[in-house]
Amino acid sequence: MKRTKEYFSIPNLMGYFRIALLPVFLVLYYRADSKPYYMAALLVLGVSFLTDFLDGKIARKFNMVTDFGKVLDPVADKLTQGGIALALTFQYPLTIRLLIFFLLKEVYMAVMGLILIKKGRKIVGALWYGKACTCILDGGILLLLFVPNLPLLVSNAVIYLLMAAIAFTWAMYLVFHIRMLTTGEQEPGKGKEQKKGKAKILLIAGILFLAVICFILCAVLPYRRQPEVSGEYKEAFQADRFYGEEISGDRAVIIEDNGDALRERIRLISQAKERIILSTFEMRSDTSGMQVMAALRAAALRGVRVEILLDGFAFWTQVEGNPWFYALETTDNVDIIVYNKANVLTPWRGMSRMHDKYIIADDSVYLLGGRNTFDYFLGDQEGHKNYDRDVLVYNTGQGESSVYELIGYFEEMIGQDCCRLWEHGQLERRSASVQKAAAELDSLYSRMQEENPRQFEEVDYREVTFPVSYIGLLSNPTGLYPKEPQVFWGICRLIEHAGGETIIHTPYIMCNDFMYDTFAEICRENENITLMTNASKTNGNYFGAVDYVLNKEKILNTGLKVLEYSGAYSYHGKSVLIGDRLSVIGSFNMDMKSVYQDTELMLVIDSAEVNGQLKDIFLDYQKNAVPAVLSGSEADELFAEDVPKGTRMLRRIILWFDPWLRFLM
Repeated sequence: MKRTKEYFSIPNLMGYFRIALLPVFLVLYYRADSKPYYMAALLVLGVSFLTDFLDGKIARKFNMVTDFGKVLDPVADKLTQGGIALALTFQYPLTIRLLIFFLLKEVYMAVMGLILIKKGRKIVGALWYGKACTCILDGGILLLLFVPNLPLLVSNAVIYLLMAAIAFTWAMYLVFHIRMLTTGEQEPGKGKEQKKGKAKILLIAGILFLAVICFILCAVLPYRRQPEVSGEYKEAFQADRFYGEEISGDRAVIIEDNGDALRERIRLISQAKERIILSTFEMRSDTSGMQVMAALRAAALRGVRVEILLDGFAFWTQVEGNPWFYALETTDNVDIIVYNKANVLTPWRGMSRMHDKYIIADDSVYLLGGRNTFDYFLGDQEGHKNYDRDVLVYNTGQGESSVYELIGYFEEMIGQDCCRLWEHGQLERRSASVQKAAAELDSLYSRMQEENPRQFEEVDYREVTFPVSYIGLLSNPTGLYPKEPQVFWGICRLIEHAGGETIIHTPYIMCNDFMYDTFAEICRENENITLMTNASKTNGNYFGAVDYVLNKEKILNTGLKVLEYSGAYSYHGKSVLIGDRLSVIGSFNMDMKSVYQDTELMLVIDSAEVNGQLKDIFLDYQKNAVPAVLSGSEADELFAEDVPKGTRMLRRIILWFDPWLRFLM
């Protein structure tokens, strides 16, 4: 009778019921492909949580607390949490780590429980930190399970928070178990011991505060240094080399429309036979990003070597933990290489970013420009857009081609110590979420072929491109830390050398004294230099908008004829028209971040036809621009009534920080 009460009391029966509900939940969630399945899985989980809430209350109210129940209740909790973590692997690859960490901790708890029983120590229920961990796990897991389309950064943060909660609880239980085994006490001594505990907490809080301050200083201070252009680079730079005397082996055309830009990328990838190189600052798993991934995976499956170079910060925010990128990376013939992966242990490297954007198909054709690989820049879908441009370059095979210089640049980039091949565990590679994502990419590619077959058709690039006399690259140093301003200096030398009309288009302009002085110098020699940038209203860079308004007078004092663009969307084009021959197109912004911190790549094209195409594009944009003037109340532009309230609040904060941090932006 006593044994029956011990094992089959009402609270314990409720614990058995919770364990029995777990496989039901897993089956429902695994098969969930519609709202009814998700709702059914949520209902089963809700019943489980309600049972967990009631069993303890019933046990205490009706005096049904048993030693077996003290073990069964946390076991049921942990089995439920582990089962839910397992379910999360159907959606999030990173939860494999969470599940393993959780299981290791629970194995430890089980072993220590057995040891304590053998030692004759009194078994206690879950301690406060165990209960707190359970609440955090339940809340985080529910958020991941039933809030669809969480931003990747948020879902990753939740997963790492849950792992941190488990680690903290594990450490606290370790201390508790050591105390139980050595002294038999469940709580530390009172009086002096409590005071020591409070002092330790204050000490830890102080250390954490100092660590945060040191982290910020380590991230910021190295980039206060802004190097000059070396004498060696100045001597080696020859403006004449960017002009050709004869027609080269390249032909080129500007791709201005976002929809055309996506279609040309798909076309290049689908027609590649040997090798595809994609370098991009940021790539997302949205509509256009998924289409590019689907095309890349299809190319790899047919034997094409695919190499993707991604910036480390954007990799951290958009790629790591994303099942579609895992599915792409696990495909044979695909390598994803990360430039300067974000690492909290090396904050002094954090501001060095890879900003180059190009895609090369074999050695025959490439696209280079300022477009990132996601919906703001690619495709015809509705929603926010950034206006940007690429130049398509076709190697005719009848003379020297710039494609080999670009491939050499890529090989130099990935050969650096700061570039690492993305590698992850076999369990993540084989998780259900990754397998599901791979199938979705394959299905998407089939739909793309059916719904838009024209983007897979071969094009005679001779017919759609213009003859070119010469194409050359301008690039910053490719390593980490502050860089010589080689791209900025080179563009200014080309402007100075050519004379005549020059038009500069840049999304942002944020200058230091060197940049102001250089602009003033070339404007003294050439009064016909126009620069167009976003007005504060259309500027998509919050720091850029604030800094431009605060420093407009300094910019105008250089002699530049400044136009402010106010079109329907933010203007992201980064190009320079020099005279009637040179066009400079690429990733470089006229700000200190592009000048000193980022790798940047600009294509210098000697072609009267391409130059004429770019001039027509420039003049079309400039219809929506007005000359910049000093009104005496520039700051009021930032807080006009038609500016969203949230943007106004953020700008007020930036207004205070800008003088101190502008060199980073």
